[in-house]
Amino acid sequence: MSNSLCEHDGLLIQDVMMLSETFTPDNLSGIVLAGGRSERLGLSVPKALLGLGGKLMLARVADTLKPLCHELIAVVRPGQHDDIPDLAIALGMHVVTDLGGYSGPLAAMGAGLRSATTPLAFIVGADHPFLSRPLVIEMARRARIGASTSKTGCGNVPLSAVVPRDSDRLNPLHAVYPVFEWRKLIDHALAAGIASPSTMIRHIQHIGDPPVDVMTRDEVERIDPQMLSLLDIDTLEHLGIAKRIIEDRMHRVRPDLKRSGI
Repeated sequence: MSNSLCEHDGLLIQDVMMLSETFTPDNLSGIVLAGGRSERLGLSVPKALLGLGGKLMLARVADTLKPLCHELIAVVRPGQHDDIPDLAIALGMHVVTDLGGYSGPLAAMGAGLRSATTPLAFIVGADHPFLSRPLVIEMARRARIGASTSKTGCGNVPLSAVVPRDSDRLNPLHAVYPVFEWRKLIDHALAAGIASPSTMIRHIQHIGDPPVDVMTRDEVERIDPQMLSLLDIDTLEHLGIAKRIIEDRMHRVRPDLKRSGI
């Protein structure tokens, strides 16, 4: 069988099997941040409710994560009156709201982690339509391996956060976090007036503990060659790119088919 027929999201099947041997969904929660207002898109419909290829964005994210996670959690704004909470419930997700008194992605991350029941959580925005399962698996695997670099050498060694980087940009809303430790870290950051997940992570990196494993662009590309898993829909240009990718996939001909048939 040719490599082109053995590939899954950029990885050869044997690579996926190797990753799966060190990964179990019982240890991972999927937390989807779905409280954004989509102001930069300038549309009346929230990003999570945008349709791509006949499927709503939130459904795309949830369907990708379900086989990988013990539970799925959707974080929405307090008093959110659109259809996102009902859709999340219909998708089998547990719905929670931002931490009281705070707003923004860091507060949403804290709320999701507070509700998680697993040691690790993959946190992602609801506007990532092309999540790569092998990449999520590898990040969860590295969260355990990366713990060995921690400076705290006594007792239970903490798990490592795993955050991908595209050039100089961290992607904290497509990352794996140790649940119990990062709950406290986010609480402290919010109390100190920090609102940006990237700012918080850079501060932790400067201190050097707890461990943060940053995946380089090359490491991400090995698993997700086009880095589509990191594509979030922030602008109309991004939305156009996503639609073209969907259209290309829908019209792509299998390599073992010819115009005249098999």
